[in-house]
Amino acid sequence: MKNILKYLSAALLLVLTITSCHDNDNWVIIEDVQPGNYVTGDATIYSAASTSASFKRADLDGFEDVNDVLSIYTWLKAGASFNILKVNADGEPVSYGMGSSVASSAYTTYELAADATPFSVSKDALYLLILNNADNQLTIVEADFGVIGDATPGLWNDETKLTNVKFDEQYSTVDISIEGLVLNNKEIKYRFANTWGLAIPYQGATVTVHSNMGGAGSSTSALTAAFSECKGGGQNFKINEAGVYTINLKYELRSNKFTGKAVCTEKDTSSAKLPENMYIIGSPYGWDWNNCDELIKTHVDGVFWKMFYLNAGDEIKFSSVMAWAGEDFGTESEDAIGFGDYAAGGNNIKIAESGYYLAVVKCTLSADKRSVIKSFSLLQPVVYLVGNTAPGGWGEMFSDAAKFTVEGELFKSPALVADDEIRMCVLIDGVDWWQSEFIFFDGKIAYRGSGGDQERVQGTTGQVITLNFKDGSASIQ
Repeated sequence: MKNILKYLSAALLLVLTITSCHDNDNWVIIEDVQPGNYVTGDATIYSAASTSASFKRADLDGFEDVNDVLSIYTWLKAGASFNILKVNADGEPVSYGMGSSVASSAYTTYELAADATPFSVSKDALYLLILNNADNQLTIVEADFGVIGDATPGLWNDETKLTNVKFDEQYSTVDISIEGLVLNNKEIKYRFANTWGLAIPYQGATVTVHSNMGGAGSSTSALTAAFSECKGGGQNFKINEAGVYTINLKYELRSNKFTGKAVCTEKDTSSAKLPENMYIIGSPYGWDWNNCDELIKTHVDGVFWKMFYLNAGDEIKFSSVMAWAGEDFGTESEDAIGFGDYAAGGNNIKIAESGYYLAVVKCTLSADKRSVIKSFSLLQPVVYLVGNTAPGGWGEMFSDAAKFTVEGELFKSPALVADDEIRMCVLIDGVDWWQSEFIFFDGKIAYRGSGGDQERVQGTTGQVITLNFKDGSASIQ
């Protein structure tokens, strides 16, 4: 027999119908509760099972075949309680409360126990509830959102917390925002503090639930003053112009949807802009712009790098454009130089000794943002094998055992210690290793640059990688 859940009187319904068009959908009488999983209780806005209170398939990162991990974002009140209501195919409900805690979980995870003590939280906030139906467990995570990306002050290394949280019970919305945030005209995403995904227990292992919000489309789209739909693990948003912004992330508890917007309150009127490209020209290239080489752009604005083999007596310069347009620079000294850090000057860079050089160009804005300060480094090149294939793995990154050795014009890796994906990098001060990593495809070195993860190349235990940065070739045997 199907259960009939009625939770408002007809008189109250009549009053609400007359006085408001913004009422919660749980104020509608539900005569037949549909099979499903619901969150209910006085800690929520839901007084009983409703469409808005139902769990949906969670946004999972790389677990497309897992359908029994569900989630819902909802506002929870401290000092009150909530339960998980499961309704089977016959319409029979069972209310679950807090069972034993799951010690193996990094988050607050409990076994579900029928008719047990209800759940509660210690803080009024927006929460992500994750229901693992395979193991009958509930994970409770506060949705502590910030923004991250190369448009933000922390770049892709650290999110900036959205400090203002407003719950509007009348309209059933949560608005999370920050004002006065300086953004560059780059990319951005919403993200939980310090994590891209939440690894929760599942069938003796884990699955990862997205804890970041991006655009709902299939490609990067602009985050503007109009609200854009968001989804877990979605595409990066683009900030169209540099300036000071108010950023909002809004969640509607009735539709269970996130939207975001960025309102520019003050445009960046500085005259100077950091270069988007950097080139090297000189005697090895016949001083011909048609033969010049391009440095690799990183995620850090104004930082570029590449490995070069230079002969003693070579003369070079750097330039942000492929033309003699006054943007080229060399060194302040007229003497031949070797490894070191140098301020930009008007003289050609004269190379003292033959060999490989890791060239790093850094451009920053002056304090008044009216000019670009340029410098460069010529560094002793060191290449590392990274990850599970490297000696020491992830736990001993950048050890001497993980370094490539140099044999003439060739760089040779240590023998791979595992059958796994190959990752390699050089280290640049102020740039995370994954921003200066590279791989190879079809015998050619391919640089990650300022893009996302590259396709993966699998290696086999015992294999050795050989790199030639002079002609860009690579092999593995």
